[in-house]
Amino acid sequence: MAAVGASIVFIGLVALSFVISQIHKLLKLWDDRQKIIDRFKTKAPADAGVTEAVDARVYEERHLPAVDELASIYQPLIDKLEEPFKLSQLFEIANKNDMPHPHLSIQRLQEAGLLVAQGDGTFTWNKQIED
Repeated sequence: MAAVGASIVFIGLVALSFVISQIHKLLKLWDDRQKIIDRFKTKAPADAGVTEAVDARVYEERHLPAVDELASIYQPLIDKLEEPFKLSQLFEIANKNDMPHPHLSIQRLQEAGLLVAQGDGTFTWNKQIED
């Protein structure tokens, strides 16, 4: 009987500690109760025949430009970097400037021979091919 009594007390204390640890969530719900009530009140019934405006985001498809155009886009960015530079630096600058498809663009510049690997993880811009 002592073990059962101790178990009941222990379970009660665990339940009480859980309730106390979650009381901040209950208080937040209580503070925001008007928002929750308004959310349920403003929903129109499905059979009312009312069409709701759908917030559809327009998908803007951006195609990868040709190598010549990529070279002209990336040239000012590469001029900001000290040669030799790491691709991660170029990628970071391209992301900040909202360039189209930075990974694919950099890969295409490498395949075209405009970005030349130096062998130690750094790259340089091949100005001979550009001209």
